[in-house]
Amino acid sequence: MNKFVTVQQAAEKIHDGMTIMVGGFLGVGNPITLIDALVEKGVKDLTIICNDTAYPEVGVGKLITNHQVKNLIATHIGTNNNTIDQMNAGELNVTLQPQGTLAEQIRAAGAGLGGVLTQTGLGTIVENGKEKVTVDGKEYLLEKPVHADVAIIGANICDEDGNLVYKGTSQNFCPMMATAADMVIVEPQEIVPTGSIAPENVKTPALFVDYIIQKEVKVKSMLRVRMSAKDAHYGGNLVDGAHMLHLFGDVATELLIIQDGDEGLFCAYDMVEFKAPVYAGDYIEAYGEITHVGNTSRKMSFEAYKVIKTRPDINASAADVLEEKILVCRATGTCVTPKECQRKNK
Repeated sequence: MNKFVTVQQAAEKIHDGMTIMVGGFLGVGNPITLIDALVEKGVKDLTIICNDTAYPEVGVGKLITNHQVKNLIATHIGTNNNTIDQMNAGELNVTLQPQGTLAEQIRAAGAGLGGVLTQTGLGTIVENGKEKVTVDGKEYLLEKPVHADVAIIGANICDEDGNLVYKGTSQNFCPMMATAADMVIVEPQEIVPTGSIAPENVKTPALFVDYIIQKEVKVKSMLRVRMSAKDAHYGGNLVDGAHMLHLFGDVATELLIIQDGDEGLFCAYDMVEFKAPVYAGDYIEAYGEITHVGNTSRKMSFEAYKVIKTRPDINASAADVLEEKILVCRATGTCVTPKECQRKNK
């Protein structure tokens, strides 16, 4: 079975009123591109099950901000003011569950259990409307399984069959959600040949994955530069992080020239993460790609890697080529090329 679909094809499988599980933690592990497609599609009256609602303009938070969610089951909402405002205004029905309880409810659905017993929440508003069970003289709340029509999850690595690997907090809720929905759609960062992942590293077996989003990349570009002494802005020859954004701006300009025959305009960064320090003498490779082409907008993603590092511990001129390049910065942003300037589309 060919599981590969485009982002648009994946979005078409999600309809108004569906119950959707969204994996991840504060946007990390969310299927970002698919969520953007759902925002653009305008699917509404959704019931969302997730750990949190991230931030207003990050991941699943965009669905809240765009008023596409009717019911929410989550463990906390404090990082998204729009969630709080809609709840207080009666526009969004919010059910808050202890984090471990929600995880167990999802696991119970995936395992075919009738529910789980827990003492968490006894004597609080969490117990309201719930059945209590006494076992060996101890009282428990019966928390029933939580199931979804669709689970949409992110993954760091996916092979061609759908075996998944997660890294860090991106794993939060994703493995168990993949077992507790009628349909599972994964948006991986990297797709590798089947057999490339050691069996013991697989966190979600391909059996659970129905569709794999294969991103349509329009254009890619890469620049390699050496950080000079004049680029150092702080003590210890530390380079200002803003210099990475300058490189991304140059990459974006090249991408727009390739796409449109025009330098266009860089409107805004949607997300920026600085992952490791950069020093004078380091060699940096800055990568960029256009991930979505609109009428005039071009959404882009960027990554900068350190490929050669200085070795001042040896002497002033020593340096090493890194066997494994180091991610130093990543970002996403939006550029615009006015219609009248799109020479390649005329």
